[in-house]
Amino acid sequence: MDQKAGETAMGQAPSISIIMPIYNAQDTVDAAVAAICEQSISDFELLLIDDGSTDASAAHCASLVQQDSRLRLICQENAGICAARNRGIQEARGEYLTFCDDDDTLLPDALRIMLVAARRERVDLVRTGYRILRQRQDGSYQELPHPEGKRCTLSAARKGYARFLRQSGPQFVWNALYRREAVSQVRFDPRCRYGLEDFLYNAEVYKVIRSAVYLPEVTYLHYEHDDSTSLQLEQAAVEGRVEALTLWVQAEWEALFRWEKGSSAAWAERQTQFVTFLMHQLRDSKAPASLRSSAWEALRRAMAEHPAGRLDFLRLARQNKKEMIALLLYQMHWQGLYRFLPDKEGK
Repeated sequence: MDQKAGETAMGQAPSISIIMPIYNAQDTVDAAVAAICEQSISDFELLLIDDGSTDASAAHCASLVQQDSRLRLICQENAGICAARNRGIQEARGEYLTFCDDDDTLLPDALRIMLVAARRERVDLVRTGYRILRQRQDGSYQELPHPEGKRCTLSAARKGYARFLRQSGPQFVWNALYRREAVSQVRFDPRCRYGLEDFLYNAEVYKVIRSAVYLPEVTYLHYEHDDSTSLQLEQAAVEGRVEALTLWVQAEWEALFRWEKGSSAAWAERQTQFVTFLMHQLRDSKAPASLRSSAWEALRRAMAEHPAGRLDFLRLARQNKKEMIALLLYQMHWQGLYRFLPDKEGK
């Protein structure tokens, strides 16, 4: 099923295609869509990809499509967020792509900020600042603090890939704008069933783009609810993320090699991300010993294919002491002690 909106003025394709996967979001999708429809620019299309919802989400979206010609509703059998986003990429007509979750908020000037930067800087990718709000047990939300980063660029002439990743932070897709032609062959990996799909997708993006800019201006509010995929801590979910982690390692190495020719210092920084991620997963899920053992074995095997050489722990400590400690514990095979470090994020 595909309910299409009308063409933009003069039959031209829109500047931006926004892809929103939807699954059982009848209580949140109206607000998420409203935030997009109220953007400070109007030259966009919003693709609502209903991924086999079992509630009234599709009906909500069908009603919204009738009210705004910039919206399109595409319904498919349940296949997961990666398949839904890939369907959106396939259907998109815009010069640029971006993504929005069905329970998040795109701030009012977000599209204008990213589009102006993309055209002014003539880049394939624009990344921006964001806020993450995690739901407490009482239903209220707590902001998870993270370093803001400084404005920076990435280009074939100037390089700076490691610095760009460091400044722009975790590589999510909902705070970014992609030039569609530049990433036309990149897709989300359906093997990422329990998270990490954003990180893997962006690693593949960095293997093909030629330029990028990071702006610290906040454009997006991301909400983590109790039932968020990224917060699922069942054993099957953790095992699924371990599988995706090994895919992420390989994709990151290939991207890094393209930009930094396999720099040991830059690769050591990426390794801290893998190690810290897995330590968090195993600590928060209270994984049994057998799962902890197999998970660390899988990560060691993946990283052994691309050794980093001698690590500069003092350099890492200046950037992020907690990540430096995590990597040191990992190197000494004492990673189980990570669970005793204070968790500043809280739950």
